[in-house]
Amino acid sequence: MLINGRHSICHKLVYEVRYRYGYAYLDRCGSIINEIMNNYPAWTQETVPDPQNAPLICLENGMKLNFSTTKYDFSLEQPFGDEADLTQSDIEKFIDQADSISSLINERLDLKIFTRIGFRIWYIFRAETLAAAENWIKQLLGTVPFDDQITKALNNGIVEARNYAVVIASSDRKFRISINGVESYAKLDIRGNILDVRTSKLHKDQDKYLLKQLKEKKRVAKNPHFASMIDIDSFVETPNSVEAKDFIGESLRQVEEALPKAFKNIT
Repeated sequence: MLINGRHSICHKLVYEVRYRYGYAYLDRCGSIINEIMNNYPAWTQETVPDPQNAPLICLENGMKLNFSTTKYDFSLEQPFGDEADLTQSDIEKFIDQADSISSLINERLDLKIFTRIGFRIWYIFRAETLAAAENWIKQLLGTVPFDDQITKALNNGIVEARNYAVVIASSDRKFRISINGVESYAKLDIRGNILDVRTSKLHKDQDKYLLKQLKEKKRVAKNPHFASMIDIDSFVETPNSVEAKDFIGESLRQVEEALPKAFKNIT
């Protein structure tokens, strides 16, 4: 999507279903894991399952699954260092895997009562600095009268960061939309040891070495240090049924149609 002069990067996807009376998990967790790994060979255990949670990971694309007595969720995140964002093919594969495996879990746990179904997507928009990310958000949202009032009241201060959140109830689902500036953790490879660091905490000489590593690995273009983020959670509470493919597909369609329209008249 193109919004306010910047192309979006699809950064992360999550599909989650919450339910009641999922205690069959305690008896059937092992057999469900075996069935998933047998039917879908790319999937394996991420860590050892326990009574609270069973985590699995897909070796093909890094997609993760967690399921328990109260919920299951699937997630897929843009890998750090990847030259591309999550593509349409990645999204379609995510939907297919979530649909087939969630159907298996619904059946094996004999799930009947659902308390929430949700699909969440994070879009990021590259910025050179955190200040630039915040300025982009200011352009997106326009001037809020309260900003001027509170900054004047607080010794004529200035607004350094904006966080916007709203929940919208449409005809068939709700959308929680939040917009804020973000700073990523950079991964510094020091002789095979990976260290997570915030780029803003480095002094200029340290930052020079980090940027050299990032440029050599072509990480700067698609994994920006600073960005504006639009986070959209589409959800239905107490749904009558849960169909992953239908819910994710329709949520994605509505979001991708609505966002460019909502911000098309920015000057």
